[in-house]
Amino acid sequence: MMTSKELLDQTGLSRATLNNYISLGLIPRPEVKRLSPAPGEPLTTLGYFPDWAVDRILQVRELKRAGLSMDAICNQLIGAKPSQNAAPENILKDDKIQYIKEEIISEVVEEKRNAIFNNNKNRVERQESLNVSIDKIPYPAYMMNYECGLIWLNDAAQKTFFAKSGIPERSEERSLIPTLLDWSTDLSSSDKSKLFRAHFGAIKQRLSKSNLGKNLADLNSQEREWLELCYDQASTPEDQMLQESLITNQPSGDYRLITINFREGVLVTYVPTIADAGQLLEWLSQRDSVIRTLLSQRLPVLTPVAAMVADLQNSVRICSELPPEEYFQLINEIWSTLDPIFREYYGAYGKHTGDGMVYYFFPQPDRNYLMDSILCACKIRETMKKISHAWSLKKGWTNQLYMNIGLSEGEEWLGTFKTNTSYELVVLGETINVCGRLSDFARFGKIWATKTLVSKLSHSERDLIEYGIQRAGLDQEVFVSNSYAQIGSLISKDDPRHAKLFEIESYAVTEIRQVKR
Repeated sequence: MMTSKELLDQTGLSRATLNNYISLGLIPRPEVKRLSPAPGEPLTTLGYFPDWAVDRILQVRELKRAGLSMDAICNQLIGAKPSQNAAPENILKDDKIQYIKEEIISEVVEEKRNAIFNNNKNRVERQESLNVSIDKIPYPAYMMNYECGLIWLNDAAQKTFFAKSGIPERSEERSLIPTLLDWSTDLSSSDKSKLFRAHFGAIKQRLSKSNLGKNLADLNSQEREWLELCYDQASTPEDQMLQESLITNQPSGDYRLITINFREGVLVTYVPTIADAGQLLEWLSQRDSVIRTLLSQRLPVLTPVAAMVADLQNSVRICSELPPEEYFQLINEIWSTLDPIFREYYGAYGKHTGDGMVYYFFPQPDRNYLMDSILCACKIRETMKKISHAWSLKKGWTNQLYMNIGLSEGEEWLGTFKTNTSYELVVLGETINVCGRLSDFARFGKIWATKTLVSKLSHSERDLIEYGIQRAGLDQEVFVSNSYAQIGSLISKDDPRHAKLFEIESYAVTEIRQVKR
C-alpha cells in the first residue's frame, strides 16, 4: 500500500487527474487509516492506495498515447473491478460495461494535518480540525463568473486581495484581472503565469479571446499582450471540473490553486501545500450543496439583467376543476418540464409565485442574455402547447393551458434573501414590476416585451424575431411588424382588470410572435 503523495511522486500525475481516475473507477478510493499520534499531536489520517495503482496509471497513459478515448479506456480496463491484491496483468478485461462518471472528486486524504496559512498573518492552528463550510474555509477563496468577474469571496480573500481597494458596486467593474495583477507583483514570472493560466483555463471554454479584451481595456499594451499570451497558453485540464496549480516562493509558504467549475461560475481556493485538503475536497464534491451555499451568499451587485415573469392563465379555475392530487401533478409537471429550458438559456431561478415564476438572465461571455430571454420564452410557449394537448387527451376537457409571459430589462441590484433552508435570488427595482405587469397584460400564451429590451438586440438578432403590434384596421385587425405601442394605448380605462397597468401606461412594448429559424 502507498500514500497518495507516494503515488503522485512515482507517476508524475496531478492530483486533479488522480481524482478524475478515482471518479471513473480506474483507481479505487483510498483506504483511510488513522495513525496513532505522538503525545500532544493531533489525530492524523492517511489515505492508502494499492501498489498496483502505479501500473494502472501507466496502462492508462499508454492507452491514451495509442489514441484511445477515456470512454474506451474505461471499458477496457474496468470490465471487472480488481481486488486489493490483484496483480496488474490480471486487471485487463475485454468485456464492455456501463459505468457512471461521477461529476467530481471522491474522498482523498493526504498526509498530516498541519494547516498554517494567511497572507495577513491569520493562522489555522495545527491542533484545529478543519470544519469545512463556506464560512469556515480558512484559506482565501472566491467565485468568479465566466467573464472573470467577482461573484463571491470569503473574509480571507477580502483581506488578501481587496484590503486596500475595496469591492466595486457595478458588475462590469468587478473583473479580477487588475486585482490579481496587483497582488502577483511579488511572484516569480513563472508563478505569475501559472496564476493567470489557471484562471483562464477554467473559463476558456466560454470566454473568447475577443471578450477577454473587455477585461483588458484599461491596461497598458505590455500587460494586455502578456495576458493574451497567458490566455493562449492556458489549457482546459483533463478533469474539466477540477484543476490544481502549484504556486511557490510565497512569504507565507507554497500553496495549491484549486479551481472547481460550476454552471454559474468557478470557485478558486488557495490551499497551502502543507495543509490537509482532504475535507475541503470532500466537501467540494457535494456540488449541489456547494453552489447553493455560494449563491446564497453572493455579493450584492448592480448588474444588467433581463427578467421574465410567467403566469399560468386561469389557474384558479383549473384548480377548482381538478382533484387536488391532479392539480399538484399538473403544476409539478409544468415546472419540471420547463426547468431544463431555463437552464438551456442560462436563466437563473428567482422564485415561484403560486402558479407563476420569476427567472433572471444575466450577461454571459459567449451569448446575448437579452436574446436568451426571448428564445427561452418562445420555447416555453411551444412546450406549453404540448403539455396542454397531453392533458386535453388525459382529461377529455376543452381547457387550454397558457403561460402568459412578460419580459423586461434594466440595470438593477441583485442579491439574495436567505432562510435557514434555502435562498431566493432577488432583483430590486422597476424592471421586475414592469415585467409582472406585462405578464398580467398578456393573454392566451402571448409574450410581451419592452421596447428597451428589443432595441438593445443587434440588427441581425432583431431580424430573426417577428414582433409588432396588432392594430385595428378598416375591416379587420392588422399586425404591424417591427413596431411598438405605449401600454396606455392598448388598454381600456373602463376595464377593472387593467387598473394596475396604469402604473406603466407610458412604457412602449411589443408582442413577440416567434423567432425565425
